[in-house]
Amino acid sequence: MQRLRFAVIDVETTEGDPLACRVMEVAVIAMNGREERLRWDSLVFPRQRVPWFTRKLTGIQDDMLREAPLFHEVIRTIETLTQDRIIVAHNTRFDMTALAQEFARSGLGFERPTLCTERLGRRLVPNLSHYNLGSLCRYFGIPFPIAHRALADAEATSALLSKYLDAFGEDAVMQGLVPLNRALRA
Repeated sequence: MQRLRFAVIDVETTEGDPLACRVMEVAVIAMNGREERLRWDSLVFPRQRVPWFTRKLTGIQDDMLREAPLFHEVIRTIETLTQDRIIVAHNTRFDMTALAQEFARSGLGFERPTLCTERLGRRLVPNLSHYNLGSLCRYFGIPFPIAHRALADAEATSALLSKYLDAFGEDAVMQGLVPLNRALRA
């Protein structure tokens, strides 16, 4: 297990299309196996107003973002925290697509191997009616009081990954690994 190095990521975006949205909050929890090594999160100024629906869903208001760094100002931190780690997210396709778009706007690429806790849930617990983060947290008894904030979602995803590792073992979890060159996009 010590050889497994994860970077659990969550992003909150201005809208639901990862190709068109802007990242407005990002969180990373670096883990060695099940052990948390460090965590980081930041609001990000998206250079546009946050739509009403997104404000209602996330609680992130325009005035909260005015003094936040621009995405290009947090890129190096994201790169450093995820380097040589497997990205873990709930609905990895969305988060990785949104991040890749933001990196591309800055003239950079962002490719990492990934594990998706949603896809893992569908494979490992096949009889649930829903596989959103809240449903899987309820199934595994993981507290999840705040949804749609990057750090809270990353914490829940991290706990879910640990539950998968405990319940199903490293081999079963790592079967869900999407290598660097096959990373899926939304």
